[in-house]
Amino acid sequence: MAEVEKILRLVADGVLTPAEADTLLAASDGERDEQVERPASVAARHLRIEVTEGGRRVVNLRVPINIAGLAGALLPGLSDDDSQRIREAIASGERGPLIDVVSPNGDRVLIVSD
Repeated sequence: MAEVEKILRLVADGVLTPAEADTLLAASDGERDEQVERPASVAARHLRIEVTEGGRRVVNLRVPINIAGLAGALLPGLSDDDSQRIREAIASGERGPLIDVVSPNGDRVLIVSD
């Protein structure tokens, strides 16, 4: 868990790109960095966090579900309701979009369990 926090902090500090962090996080989870189709009955294994600013994707992270609570704690501006929604989805194994917020200027935050 300390490794994941370190990786997320390196992204926040600009030392790692989101793509590099995604690769490291996927490796720490023991999986390849490929999307694999799974039946809907299989519980979510990752949270994908995407942030777009000015039409440009600035964050694209895939975080293993077992440490997603930590990642959620590190996201600034996440409301208590949104945090609760993510915790409930993790507990239930729900898959699909959890949070999708688009600002009037087109900036977007998307959190998906997959």
